[in-house]
Amino acid sequence: MKDPIIQYAIDVTSIKEAISLAHLAVDAGVDWLEVGNPLVKFEGMHAIKALREEFPDQYILADLMILSGSERYINAAKDFGANNVTITALAPDQTVQEAINLCKDKGIESTVDLFNKNDVIKNAKKYEEMGANFIMVHYGVDQKRFSTTNTLIEDLRKVVEQAQVPISYATYNSEEGQQAVNAGASIIVQGSPFLSTYDLKNKLENFIKETTA
Repeated sequence: MKDPIIQYAIDVTSIKEAISLAHLAVDAGVDWLEVGNPLVKFEGMHAIKALREEFPDQYILADLMILSGSERYINAAKDFGANNVTITALAPDQTVQEAINLCKDKGIESTVDLFNKNDVIKNAKKYEEMGANFIMVHYGVDQKRFSTTNTLIEDLRKVVEQAQVPISYATYNSEEGQQAVNAGASIIVQGSPFLSTYDLKNKLENFIKETTA
């Protein structure tokens, strides 16, 4: 089995803190850096540029969660150095299709996030047919906080069985990460609770080791 890509979600609210965390994450061995949605909201698209300048060779995903008016965001993401942007599946189908097409035109990749969508199998196939490069199965942090034992591992397994594109999965601990890998996830997304840890590098190293074991 091929090792999954480890994506570190930098969901802080300042560029300065983001760069500090990104260095620790890269040193720990993560594969992709995610400019988290909170970081984009607080610091703007320039957060992408700052991380690209700091990490010229790193794969960077910008969690824009595009909902409408995709062209301006995708143009800026490309100009500032993003390799991949997220599009929320809560957007109208016309917006999702337009955003995927724009990403292809600009030479960057697209991830459609199935957060809070019903019938994930049907939707995963739909967005794959639209041309998405990646599909994300995503149980949100608020949902996890109120239902700590719930996961979407079975949904993930079903999506992987049906889809031909790589599937990413947002996880909250190493055990769930292992389950996601066993279910066929190609990208494991980790951010919280490691964001607040006093020993980020070692904990991420252990997470990567345990998840890919």
